[in-house]
Amino acid sequence: MKIKLYSKKNKNILLICLLIFSFAVEAQISYFYYVQLKDKNDTPYSLSNPSEYLSARAIARREDFKISIDSTDLPVNPAYVSQIENLSVNVHNKSKWMNGLTIMITDTSILSQVRALPFVSFIEFTGENNGPLLAKAQNAKQDSTSYGITDTQINQLNGKYLHNLGYKGKGIQIAVIDGGFSNVNVNHAFDSLRLQGRLLGIKDVINPAVDFYSTDAHGAMVLSIMTGNIPGQYLGSAPEASYWLIRTEYVPTEYKVETDYWCTGIEFADSVGVDVVNSSLGYFTFYNPTMNFTYADMTGKVSRASRAAEIAAKKGIVVVVSAGNEGNDDWHYIGSPADADGIITVGAVTTSGNKSTFTSYGPSFDGRVKPEVCAVGTSTALINIAGVPTYGNGTSFSSPLMAGMMACLLQLYKANNPNPDIQTLLNSVFKSGNSYLNPTDSLGYGIPNLVLAEQYLPIGNTTLNPDTNSTDIFTLSYNYKYNSMLIKFVKSDNLKNASIRIYNMSGRIIYNKFVTSDKDINTYNFPAGIYAIRVSNNGKSQTRKIFIH
Repeated sequence: MKIKLYSKKNKNILLICLLIFSFAVEAQISYFYYVQLKDKNDTPYSLSNPSEYLSARAIARREDFKISIDSTDLPVNPAYVSQIENLSVNVHNKSKWMNGLTIMITDTSILSQVRALPFVSFIEFTGENNGPLLAKAQNAKQDSTSYGITDTQINQLNGKYLHNLGYKGKGIQIAVIDGGFSNVNVNHAFDSLRLQGRLLGIKDVINPAVDFYSTDAHGAMVLSIMTGNIPGQYLGSAPEASYWLIRTEYVPTEYKVETDYWCTGIEFADSVGVDVVNSSLGYFTFYNPTMNFTYADMTGKVSRASRAAEIAAKKGIVVVVSAGNEGNDDWHYIGSPADADGIITVGAVTTSGNKSTFTSYGPSFDGRVKPEVCAVGTSTALINIAGVPTYGNGTSFSSPLMAGMMACLLQLYKANNPNPDIQTLLNSVFKSGNSYLNPTDSLGYGIPNLVLAEQYLPIGNTTLNPDTNSTDIFTLSYNYKYNSMLIKFVKSDNLKNASIRIYNMSGRIIYNKFVTSDKDINTYNFPAGIYAIRVSNNGKSQTRKIFIH
């Protein structure tokens, strides 16, 4: 079952519409099977030459996080693919991490020949398509702030803190894995995304022959929560990040093959070098009940999509996934890939911080906290495909809200630590949750506080205002290891009546000195809290805030 806004009834209506528009194409039932390969022996690819199958950015991300390139990075052996295709089999998509293929056939008798190949381990039925035969998947590319109605949901996470420091996702690449991106190419809410060259490309795992921007609305709304921008009315959680749009969800039907589409999608995201993945999709029941997962399968080790999500996290990607909207249903648990280890699974709350009635429950079957965190999922501000700011419900929308903020936090982390670590980043967010000491099955560690999360990061001597403007008179840095605040004057050779005042949140001055040079202030005895730093020089003054714990 997908985490969707629409019901199965609506999906059937959509299927009828698709068939009407496809009347000129002969309908033919085709079947999907997953083929598990035994090995990657005799592959033409080499671990010593990763540029043949990974982008420079993907290689750089592994270097940044001290992650070795290993056999999972090697593509599926092309000789194996060729031998299967020589049996008149359509290899629809491939998964190098799972070392498997999704094939699409109309004549199931050919399976015996595929199964007899010496490099095939097993074959699994994963779905069927009653419409026109889908095309073989191919690479496809195309080439001071007012938040408006997003103010509440950004504030709940203290996200403005990162934005005000200059961290809005610039230089971070986010992949959105979803079911469709209607009108993203023309919607005025994405004008800045397109004009600034931050829409990096598209990938349709299902059918690259269709019009990518007319397939479904869900992914477009998800995208708007991160990067939508209508001046004075709407601003997303990562408005300066860059985006890849990846379609892995086939709306008209519900089969296990979509978990394999998902694997291919996230592997593509890794190969182009993304930093963050958001996926507002989830799977547990299918049209064919024999494919259904059980709660006992929710260990992160059963579904191939969940296993791929964990691999992506180990390769230095921040993976953010919706928990699900089944909190009131017989199946009220998280699905796949929300059960994966090493990722962030996001539940939903109201704007006042209460649990959304529909949000799915954890923990994972093996007892891990799931979801880990939550964000606004009831009346989440978004932009519809007509470019109108509106509201929607679902963990489909709490997930991108969190993913965007993770991109901003990652930008800060990478800018201030030469040796970043994904799990450390995630743990800083978990620890900042308002229920960290008492996690629950519905909200996990609770609502993150990104002010606290930033303080938990091991970022050493951290410059808290990264983009110094010509009007700035000082920079503020903090060494968390040694409880030391460093104030440096932009024009230190021209200090006249320079002074530093520090106020606590009650407005009381706790530090007040005239200075003749940069100042390193020991804060060991400062009580935990938010402080205002006011610095004056030569008749000009400037104030910044800092959280000390």
